[in-house]
Order: sequence, then structure tokens, then C-alpha cells
Amino acid sequence: SLKLAINKPNLNVGACRFGWSRYGHECFKVFTNPLSWGDAEVTCLNNGGNLASVHSKQQYDFLKSLISSSQSYWIGGYDAVSEGKWFWSDGSQMNYRLWNPGEPNNLESSEHCIQMNFGGK
Repeated sequence: SLKLAINKPNLNVGACRFGWSRYGHECFKVFTNPLSWGDAEVTCLNNGGNLASVHSKQQYDFLKSLISSSQSYWIGGYDAVSEGKWFWSDGSQMNYRLWNPGEPNNLESSEHCIQMNFGGK
């Protein structure tokens, strides 16, 4: 299915570009064009970042504040390399997880990427 993407370029110094939101040392932007997970990651790479990774409850709440209540959004988590072994597309460690009850369940052996919705899970 097609979803939307959240992007996260690294920010060493200075402010975020117009249309981006800062959290800590990173800038985030919601892209509203529907894409597959792979195409969403490529869009992020072309904008100097990766799909968002989530490392704390505070960061999760920040991301939740950026998204629409009626859509689901791709973030950078995936287990396509090895079923059940989750990674972030930016290479950072998956040290924070907040799944809906019963997730991840790999429905029909085809769920290998993470979506975030307004419920935030």
C-alpha cells in the first residue's frame, strides 16, 4: 500500500531549512506524496536524510505532533534482511519500540517496514 514519508536530515549547526521542524540536532519534514517504503527512503536520501528513526518517548511524541490524524506514515524501521530483526534505515540502533498490541505480526508474510499513525503506534 502507498503511504507517506517522514524525513530526517542530520543537522550539525544552524537552523532547519524552511518547512522543516527541529527536534534536538535533527530536522524533520513530512512529505505528503504517497510512496512505497523504498521510494520514501530514496526521497529522504535525496533530501539529505533517512526516514525517521525513533529513540525515545519524547521524540515519538514530537513526530506524532507533525502527522495528520487521517493518514499513516512510513518511518525508517524494517526487518526485510531477517524476519523479526528490526533495524533503522539510518543505521542507528533500534533501542526504543512502541508497538500496537499484537504487532509486529508480519501479516501475510509481507509486513517488513514500520508505519506510524496518529495513534502513534
